Amino acid sequence: MFKDSATNNRQNQPRWRSLRSWLAPRPFEWVSTPLYLCVFVLYVYYHRPDRGCDCDFSAANAALVAGMILCLLAIDRVEYWRYGDSAPGRIAALLLAARIALIEAVIYLDNVHFSVFMYLLLPFIGVQDFGERAGYVLSGMAWIAYIITHPLWYAAEIEVNAMILFSLGLVFVNTMASAVLREQESRARAEKLLRELEVSHRQLAAYADQVAELATTQERNRLAREIHDSLGHYLTVINVQLEKALAYRNKKPDEADQATLDAKRLASEALQDTRRSVSALRSAGESFSLCRSLEDLIAPMQSSQLIIDLRFQGEEALFSNQTLRTLYRAAQESLTNVHKHANATRIDLAVALGKDEAALSVRDDGRGFDPQRVQNQPPGMERGFGLQGLQERLELVGGTLHLESQAGAGTSLLIRIPRASTVQNLEGFSWRRRS
Repeated sequence: MFKDSATNNRQNQPRWRSLRSWLAPRPFEWVSTPLYLCVFVLYVYYHRPDRGCDCDFSAANAALVAGMILCLLAIDRVEYWRYGDSAPGRIAALLLAARIALIEAVIYLDNVHFSVFMYLLLPFIGVQDFGERAGYVLSGMAWIAYIITHPLWYAAEIEVNAMILFSLGLVFVNTMASAVLREQESRARAEKLLRELEVSHRQLAAYADQVAELATTQERNRLAREIHDSLGHYLTVINVQLEKALAYRNKKPDEADQATLDAKRLASEALQDTRRSVSALRSAGESFSLCRSLEDLIAPMQSSQLIIDLRFQGEEALFSNQTLRTLYRAAQESLTNVHKHANATRIDLAVALGKDEAALSVRDDGRGFDPQRVQNQPPGMERGFGLQGLQERLELVGGTLHLESQAGAGTSLLIRIPRASTVQNLEGFSWRRRS
């Protein structure tokens, strides 16, 4: 079948444009078609009886030449409409052989007049279908064929001129065919590049959607951690203070009032912390002091029933804000869990900021638990969610978490965040106590 696009284009074109497309559907036919027609016209002219030519002229020979010319015209158009600019190798070879046979037959019937210049078309076709080497080979064959058909080309000045013109024609045809071939290859590369760019554009659009979705998920997880670690902590401590107020309302009214005031103060701090979190979403954030934040965190938790001992060593300037905030959130989550679950009377909180790593240790004398069971809890469970959020925070800064607990023997948590690749033990620090 012919190409659908070519058929549709011919149907949509005006009649005169369709006729022109049939006569010369591509630039090659603008040369081959006039050449074929000229060969036939000159054949009739040179072989007419009144000219006294010694060649036999008959209507049958003229019809045979006309038929072969029409076959050459038809081959060009059928090849283009069926295969476009490049036919498959075997088909192209068969069509080239058919052209050579038809041209040789026309030259034979013409008795070597103007028809010999049809040889010039063969190198052009060879370059287009098989490459430049094929064009050179066909040019050499055409030149040899010309010499064979004109054995005395040097005997007359007009024959010498014709030989020179034919040779220059071969050079010109090879040059033009190579230029057209390079243009076609360049156009094919450009079309391939455009297709690849379209594919790349679609892939980039898909990647952009994935990145946006991933960023949204990460931000959602970050907000969940912030709410759990910050607001959740304050609500836990407020709840403890309110329970204390209810418990001492009749026995110790002063302590109950103080617990109520502490709960109110903590509610105000929770509101301020929430506002700071919202503000952090709009700005790069403010400077952060881990030591001061830990002291502020511990102060409302201290009571006669719970003693919290804070030990702090090292320089905060050695570590990034993200690392210091991760340590703070880890301490906050640990203290919240002790308040809610451990029923402890003492907590030892130690922070060591060395030149190679930052370390946080939290130990309590509470009732302990089974770490494996807690780690296997789904994210919806309160303590399971807190541990998962803590692990996610540590992954962002390359930190590690080590948790030890046993029923009736308390809980020990150790967090390490390397500043470099070396890891250092907590026991190597000289502690200074902060109350």
